[in-house]
Amino acid sequence: MSKKPVLFFVALVALAACSGQSGGPSSPPATVAVTPEVTQAPTPVATVKPAATAASPVTFTSPLYGYTITLPPDWAVGAAILRWDGRSAPGHEEPTVDKFGGPPSASAWANAAPVTVDLDRFVKDNIAWTVRDHGDTCPATAPEKTEPIKIGGETGTLLSWDCGILINQALLVRNGTGYVFVMRDLAVQAATDPADRALLESLLNAVTFPS
Repeated sequence: MSKKPVLFFVALVALAACSGQSGGPSSPPATVAVTPEVTQAPTPVATVKPAATAASPVTFTSPLYGYTITLPPDWAVGAAILRWDGRSAPGHEEPTVDKFGGPPSASAWANAAPVTVDLDRFVKDNIAWTVRDHGDTCPATAPEKTEPIKIGGETGTLLSWDCGILINQALLVRNGTGYVFVMRDLAVQAATDPADRALLESLLNAVTFPS
């Protein structure tokens, strides 16, 4: 049997498929799946920030009075430019005092001078000078409280005044020099305050004296 009719039929079917003239609907074009290129994310690198450095304490040596004090971080310091006369009760703005500023309402200052008296007499003199120089705001007779206190490891005397604001004077006589350390707090209308007392003691404990 001849195979030519079969070959002719196959050829016709192929031609119809190529020309799109087949009787049925056109087949949609084949879709080629494209695999997207995978980009590997970079390996995260840990960023190490330097540790925050704690503020350092402020160490001050008085040019005129010779003592050294270590203050809390960020306290401001201003050195006295004139020597104290040893016969008055200077305030916080006088040029004869070393000035220390820290908390918003509190400040401190210090002064010293040669003396020929003992601590008891030095205390009485400072009371008299305070009454004379600040009698318009401070009590006209004596501080509210007088008690021992340590200054640089040595025993001095603390005078606690209510001058409309807290005024605390720490006094010491050492090797012929009388030292006065004063703290005031504008926010405290009393002679004593636990927080101010703790702050004052921390300042006085941080005082060292020349040999």
